[in-house]
Amino acid sequence: MMARAATALAAGVFCAATATVISSVLVVVFWVAPARAFQHWYEAPQAVAVMCLFTFIPAGAFGFICGVVGNLYLLLRIRSVTFGKRLLAEAACFGIFLASLFPLFSALMGWEKGDWLNWKGFVFSAAVGCSTALLYAAIFGDSLGREKSIS
Repeated sequence: MMARAATALAAGVFCAATATVISSVLVVVFWVAPARAFQHWYEAPQAVAVMCLFTFIPAGAFGFICGVVGNLYLLLRIRSVTFGKRLLAEAACFGIFLASLFPLFSALMGWEKGDWLNWKGFVFSAAVGCSTALLYAAIFGDSLGREKSIS
């Protein structure tokens, strides 16, 4: 039981960090760069690092929650999922579903005054959730299989 709790917490930490970085990269690519906020392309990594400071609390908190829930979902489904494409597809679909709840979570927490409650917010969140879930399934798919063999 402790191994499952540790695995779920590790998934939460991984997804929190990954969602923070991916959110920062997407914000820089789609909002900061088109606004010509920096002079040269080599300033982009610095912009991503600064943006991580702003996205850490919302993306990190929600990413942690989604990582724990997503890990538990995959552990429940791992008995019927063979590794490979189906695992990646289920992780991506569940990641999109969970991440599409971020605009509602953000509004409930009072972080944004309705700025995320439009189609752009849902698409942005789904892109972050899908890529985070795919990375998690690709990197930790083997450990999910070992968890299957333990239980």
